[in-house]
Amino acid sequence: MKHIIMSIVLMLVALTATAQDNQRAALNEKYFNAKVSELVYRLDMTDGQKAKFVPIYRRYTEEMRATMGQRTRQSKPTTDEERLARTKQRMERQQQAQAVRLKYVDEFSTALTAQQVSKFFEVENNMQKKLMERRMHHRKGMKARRPMKGRKPMQAPKDKK
Repeated sequence: MKHIIMSIVLMLVALTATAQDNQRAALNEKYFNAKVSELVYRLDMTDGQKAKFVPIYRRYTEEMRATMGQRTRQSKPTTDEERLARTKQRMERQQQAQAVRLKYVDEFSTALTAQQVSKFFEVENNMQKKLMERRMHHRKGMKARRPMKGRKPMQAPKDKK
């Protein structure tokens, strides 16, 4: 009986994880398509350019995601050594990302003009900054709405008469 229950629990966990992965993949695809639409508009691409650009941009996006890795929340560094190690790791990721960007300049130039390639990196950088700002704003909003652990939510002050 224990084996059957454990099997059911494991299947439910696997199904939940699969559903979350599917949701994440769908969200990533939706976000990718929105970025493509914005880039096509901002770079004033023709239909022919778009057809060549999208597969290159997909590879670029996947390679950048792999290079930068999935961001996870980490606790604040407690020692100077941890701070230095994290600083070095961040700079190494940035250096790898720059190498990917340099690699793709030539690939993008097969689909876009030199002016469009130059503008692409500016526009893409601005889109990433805006996304990060939204995420930070969203996180700050989430923190403001949640009471701290072990504390009651703040009450509005009562009128003194």
